[in-house]
Amino acid sequence: MTSGFDPVEGETPIDPSDLKIKSIKSRSDLLPYEAKNILKATLKYLAARPSQRSAPFDYAWLLKLHEEMFGDVKISAGKARTRNLTIGIEWQHIALTLSEFVKEIEAFENDADRRLEQAVRIHHRAVQIHPFYDGNGRWSRMLANIWLRLHAKSVIEWPEAEVGETASSIRRDYIAAVQAADDYDIEPLTKLHRRYWSDAKKR
Repeated sequence: MTSGFDPVEGETPIDPSDLKIKSIKSRSDLLPYEAKNILKATLKYLAARPSQRSAPFDYAWLLKLHEEMFGDVKISAGKARTRNLTIGIEWQHIALTLSEFVKEIEAFENDADRRLEQAVRIHHRAVQIHPFYDGNGRWSRMLANIWLRLHAKSVIEWPEAEVGETASSIRRDYIAAVQAADDYDIEPLTKLHRRYWSDAKKR
């Protein structure tokens, strides 16, 4: 039996009880509300270059960003999950692992030529941890783009409809690249970032 919230490949199922807007009965109902919410975060962090004060990449801000992206729609937005999913680390380790993630970012070299590589690693590690019930991929891609903008680089212009919401060839490439990174081969995910990075297109 199918429902209006059946997940696409590689996606955590949507829990209708987590929705703040009870008139939402299907994925197609949900998407415009999420898009409007995410646009607010996009304008805040990507329309102009963010500062280290507005985007400190610390533990509290990682959670806050998710809440800013989904808090108008999801009850659980900005809250780390408290049960295991089919993907992501065990929920009991989320707090410690996110804290370690922050330290990894703090240890990045101050090297302008390595910002894309750093963004790819932020993206992959964030989605690998999978700290939330929903929206982890979009949150991870936003994190990487904020990192690029913070360091005066252009963002990755992801075709979000294809990457995040449909069973498309682009989504299959994306999932395969993330899985390769899980096996310590970061190159496919790096190539995918370069495909949609405007800085790479200028070269």
